Amino acid sequence: MSSAATELGELLVAAHRAFAQQGRARFGEHGLWPAQVRLLTTLHHRPGSRMRDLADMLGVSGRAITPLVDALESDGLITRRPDPGDRRAFRLTLTDAGLSAIDQIADLQQQISEDIFSGMSAEDQRDLARLLRAFLDTTHGSGCTPA
Repeated sequence: MSSAATELGELLVAAHRAFAQQGRARFGEHGLWPAQVRLLTTLHHRPGSRMRDLADMLGVSGRAITPLVDALESDGLITRRPDPGDRRAFRLTLTDAGLSAIDQIADLQQQISEDIFSGMSAEDQRDLARLLRAFLDTTHGSGCTPA
């Protein structure tokens, strides 16, 4: 790998860390944590998912997702219903409070992104988006997918 390619990799990692750090801090101010945000937004896009399927989508074990689901259910953000096709499984859905949390998450994501990219011109932002899409297009063949 050339030094330019190595630098690009390092820059991508550093950018990801900076973005994630900003997100953790801002979501934390509102009592939201990354694992909650990921589970709620995934469930929003895939309502009625089984816990096992959510764990697979999030890349975590069933043991790791159970306490998170329990906590979100206890907070009234999700409901757990028996899966009619499998007596051992449950289907998860967002409650009205969960849908409100999704709205809050979307607003925070918008604010965080605007703050992070405010130092870049609109043209630079478009160029970065184009380059990142091109990068992601090249990585799809290697098993990488955008989050």
